[in-house]
Amino acid sequence: MALPAALLAAVERHSCFTGCYRSESEVQVCIDPAQALVPTVPVCCSDCLNFHPAALVSLLPLGMTSYALANALTLHVRSLRGYKWATGGYHTAGTGFWLNAAYYGNGLFLVDAARNRNARTDVDMLIEAFQHGIVQPEDPRMLDPALYTSELAYINMSRPILPVRNKQDLLSSPQRSATPRQGFSRVSIVEFQPLAATAASAGAQAAKPSKQAPSPRELKLGDTCPTCGAVVMERPLFSGTFVG
Repeated sequence: MALPAALLAAVERHSCFTGCYRSESEVQVCIDPAQALVPTVPVCCSDCLNFHPAALVSLLPLGMTSYALANALTLHVRSLRGYKWATGGYHTAGTGFWLNAAYYGNGLFLVDAARNRNARTDVDMLIEAFQHGIVQPEDPRMLDPALYTSELAYINMSRPILPVRNKQDLLSSPQRSATPRQGFSRVSIVEFQPLAATAASAGAQAAKPSKQAPSPRELKLGDTCPTCGAVVMERPLFSGTFVG
């Protein structure tokens, strides 16, 4: 049984950027005053903690728990938005910290750790997540904060921003704002420069037009064919002649 279409549409339209969900306790709801309460399986957005979509147990695959539903919705949104990985919410590793982050690949991240209310930067908290194994760095050099650049922005993910091949694709999107706006999430657009530079170089090489082979020279009577070595002449046929 597939997940309810209305539930998928609701999480796809939710504007928080990671698309990560966590489990919640089962809730009994009234859908008909003449009937008994019915059980639902709710989940919670890990970014804002204010969005609580749910589905009736009867509409879900048999035995699906809130944990399984949260994982399925997270994977669905991650795929829809083109992330290689995403994580959100409070992480108990180390001394504990808040981190919302998503990774497109090629060294490009969306990161928000403002909820920690400390002097550490978004890049610092991303590196801490790497150090504690919450997410895995694509390159061992990603533990060096000096290799990152970061630009503050505000993103609305009520529709996917696609394709995202580099930072400019995000900056040029109408779903990105340089200033706070209602419905937009605070993020740092973070680039890991060694991979971002490699991706940009590969893209530039692919964009270069390939050299076209020169057109073959038209042969005349008496010329030698460069392919077969025969002399071009007028040759008889059963009816008429041809040149070749």
